Amino acid sequence: MAKSSISDLTHVVSVVVFCKADSTVLLTVENNEHWIPGTKVPMGVSWEKTIGKDLNEILKVSSPDGICRIWKIWIPCQPEPVYHCVFQLYVDSDSKNKIKNTMGRYRGKLRWVTDGELLKLQAANNLRSPDVLDLYFLVKDGVVADRFAPSDEFIGHRNFYETCQELISPGKPGNYSQLVNASGIDKLGQESLLTDFIAMCFPATYMNLRIFSKILTELGWAKEFIPCAFRAADVNNRNGITFREYLYFLAAIDPATSHGGVQAELRCKYIFRFYDRDRDNALRMEDFKQLVLDLRRSKKLSVDAAAVAKEASETFKVIGLNDNASLSMIDFLKAICDLKIKGTSSLLRSPNPVMKYIKELGIGTDSKVATQPAVAKASENVRGKMTAPSFRIPVQQQLTYEVAVHTVRIQKSGQAINIDEMKQLQEAVSLTTLKQPYNEQTRKISMDIFSQRSVSNELLKGLRYLASINRTKDAKANFTWGQLDPNTYARNLINVCNQVKEAFKVEPRLLELTSPMYIMGDFHGNVADLLYFEKLLWHIGPGLNPSSLLFLGDYVDRGAYSIEVISYLLSYKLQYPTKVNLLRGNHEIREVQKMFTFQKECILKLGEKLGNEVWAAVNNVFDYMPIAATIDNKLFCCHGGIPPPWLCPAISAINDIPVPLNQPDSQSSLAWELMWNDPVRPKTMTDKLTMELLANEGFAVNTRRGTAHIFSVEALERFLKANQLTHLVRAHEVAQAGFQVQQKGKLLTVFSSSKYCGGQNDAACVMADQGKLRILRLETD
Repeated sequence: MAKSSISDLTHVVSVVVFCKADSTVLLTVENNEHWIPGTKVPMGVSWEKTIGKDLNEILKVSSPDGICRIWKIWIPCQPEPVYHCVFQLYVDSDSKNKIKNTMGRYRGKLRWVTDGELLKLQAANNLRSPDVLDLYFLVKDGVVADRFAPSDEFIGHRNFYETCQELISPGKPGNYSQLVNASGIDKLGQESLLTDFIAMCFPATYMNLRIFSKILTELGWAKEFIPCAFRAADVNNRNGITFREYLYFLAAIDPATSHGGVQAELRCKYIFRFYDRDRDNALRMEDFKQLVLDLRRSKKLSVDAAAVAKEASETFKVIGLNDNASLSMIDFLKAICDLKIKGTSSLLRSPNPVMKYIKELGIGTDSKVATQPAVAKASENVRGKMTAPSFRIPVQQQLTYEVAVHTVRIQKSGQAINIDEMKQLQEAVSLTTLKQPYNEQTRKISMDIFSQRSVSNELLKGLRYLASINRTKDAKANFTWGQLDPNTYARNLINVCNQVKEAFKVEPRLLELTSPMYIMGDFHGNVADLLYFEKLLWHIGPGLNPSSLLFLGDYVDRGAYSIEVISYLLSYKLQYPTKVNLLRGNHEIREVQKMFTFQKECILKLGEKLGNEVWAAVNNVFDYMPIAATIDNKLFCCHGGIPPPWLCPAISAINDIPVPLNQPDSQSSLAWELMWNDPVRPKTMTDKLTMELLANEGFAVNTRRGTAHIFSVEALERFLKANQLTHLVRAHEVAQAGFQVQQKGKLLTVFSSSKYCGGQNDAACVMADQGKLRILRLETD
């Protein structure tokens, strides 16, 4: 890592020496990199006197003709900006020859360059910065052509330009700000990148290929791909990139950036430029072959020349092009949108996360004190020497506490027996407290939760009554409604469905949760075990239990009490939307239920008309359920298993799954895989399966289920490492002990329905708390 130091930065003065006779400009040359003569300004010395000393050394001239340009550069967390003042000096042919006798630090490092040579140096990446062209034409013509004008990241005109904190995204609202947000590079991370950018590039305002190469090398890029990446980042073809161009490119290549929506379009534009070797905005067959080769390599397919050429030619034909044609960017984007080119999500990905690089910079302040005045001593803010800031994404917003509206009186047996409003207990509450205004929204929520007349509590009372009069442990026993009105029960359930759907609508597809957490597996209509778990783990309700609940799906089908199970879960989700978390499983799909029992159960218990209404209302809720969750940014939870990397290069892609998800099989391959995938069973390993796993990054066709994939321990390890996770907790498969630990202890399968389909398996759940995953098994005999 380059050890550039912000504390070493000081004001710089430079000079553009221009010969009117032949329109040449004087440049310094060092390691084949061309720049204008310049030097740091010593403390207490004037700018003009400082540059005059250099001019006397070079040309025996004591002072410049005037100021050409001043740059004022804002640096995050620094009390003062840094300035770059560029003077101008016009000389004649006789003065040009004086540089031959130059001594001192410029000896042998000066050359005169024409405008044509300047452009060639730019094309060959032999300029320190495109600033040279801007300054050349400003001195030569008095104006700057648009193609050489300073970036719009600078505020000012002609002779004076400055930067400010608006450089930090979103300095300008728009698609690129969404790209940065998707990458997780927050404000503090951007400030670190900007500080590093200035430390490495100043007094230049652009980053060149040499500096860019150092950074991408630290991100793990192979040397041969770095010029292509620089071409992709250099969206204005200047052979130099501004800070925002640098930031946007890093956001695009980060493994965490999802490949969907606006981000996908922008990423695909970078991908196009990456393979457009001659920068003519067209991919010819040779360019496209390289793209196809990289796609096939990412899929572990053969990359021999014949296979690559065949696929490239066939893809061109599908797009409507012959092999001699070229593919424009617009047609390239359209082909991806039309799925004629697949798998681009795996292209142009940084081997290492950008945030890792930012943390290693060690620039900035800790996120806990980031709200304090951003003033630091320049001598202390040294690149690579300060404590690295914490960039961990918070999984829970900062809470503000208030005293609850209701008190709960509990019997020694553990049953809640009395609910009172605080204002009714005057002997325990002071007059000054009673006079304080209630938060009406909080009071209404509390009233709904504890009111026995609320629709959710009416539904809960109904299902508890049904559980008490029916032999819920006997799947073959006849069902009875007893004294309960089935029409009222059904209407209450439909009402709860309509209300709780709104809670799911505002949740992301990937929940970010915190421990402590009980994680429950499949219930499959087993209301007896669900109530048994309640009795043992949250006996006075989820809201009065310090641990939250996460259910991994498959609430319905197979068991005889799917209506009761879903009534319980949706009622408590409505009452405690942040305490009770429900993920979608593969049985929360209409076509699956039609093959099993949930729809039949609704019709059997409620009649065809009302039964289908209930079935439709419940499935409308399923369409909005989240698909996966993380706990403490370490545990990944879903119903089935991890998805393949070509669908999900980073878990943030899960949030791009469409909502509502009425037809998962056709709407989202990613959602389908998360609900259906299984780990490889060691007993099923064959040579053929081993080869298939090796060829597909640890994934193979799931022949047992007839859909989706199975995944190997190597695939799981890659997934966990790429997303900085430690374990996968999933359901989906019955386990004799109620749980199973697999794949080097990194995968836990949990199943919460005992005696599944007449078997003898136990029921279990997982408790995630204080860094431990504890298995809790029920004794259900």
